Amino acid sequence: MAIVPRMLTNLRGQCLCSNEQQANEALFPESYDDAEKRGMELFQQGEFERAIRMFELAQTLPGAGIDFVREKQSGMIGSANAPPNPRGLRKDRFATPQQKLIARYNIACCAAAMGDTSRAMQILSEYTQQVRQPIDAVNEMLVDEDLVTLRSPLRELRDELKNQQAKEQKTLFGLSIRNPLREIAEQVGVEWKD
Repeated sequence: MAIVPRMLTNLRGQCLCSNEQQANEALFPESYDDAEKRGMELFQQGEFERAIRMFELAQTLPGAGIDFVREKQSGMIGSANAPPNPRGLRKDRFATPQQKLIARYNIACCAAAMGDTSRAMQILSEYTQQVRQPIDAVNEMLVDEDLVTLRSPLRELRDELKNQQAKEQKTLFGLSIRNPLREIAEQVGVEWKD
C-alpha cells in the first residue's frame, strides 16, 4: 500500500504545494550555493545567528568539488587483469576548501556584527593561516564594511604577521640580506610590498 502525500490547501481550497515547496527549499538548501545565498539574505535582514547556522551548514553541503567513486569493481569478461568497467562510477559533490574558507569568513562577519569580537578574531586569524598571502588578506579585511568594528584588532594582527614574516626572512649563507629601501620605508611608516 503506497502512502499518498496530503496536499495542503488554503481556506478557498487552492493548493499550496508550490509555496510549500519554495518554503522547504528556503529552509533546507540542497547545495553550498543555496545555503550561502540564504545565509547572505539572513545577514542582510540582521538575523546573524541563523546566518551563522546557514554558513556552517553550507560547509557540509555539495559544492563545486567533484569526486568520482567507483560503485562496483568488475573487470572485463574473460580477463582477470583487464581494467575495471568505467560505467560503475558515481559522482559525489562536496564543498571545496576555498568554499569552506569563504563560509568561515562569512561566519566571522556575522560574529563581528553581533559584537562577538573574540570569536570573529579567532576565525579570522585561522583564516589568515590558510591563505597564501595573509598580509594581503588582512589588508582586504581592513576595508571590508562588515568588519568595521574589528579594525584595531585587525591592525594588530597585521603587525604580528609582518613581524613573523620579517623573522622568517630568507638568508644567503647564513647572512641576512635586507633591502635598504625597505628599512627606510619601515622608519617612515610606509608599507613595503615585495
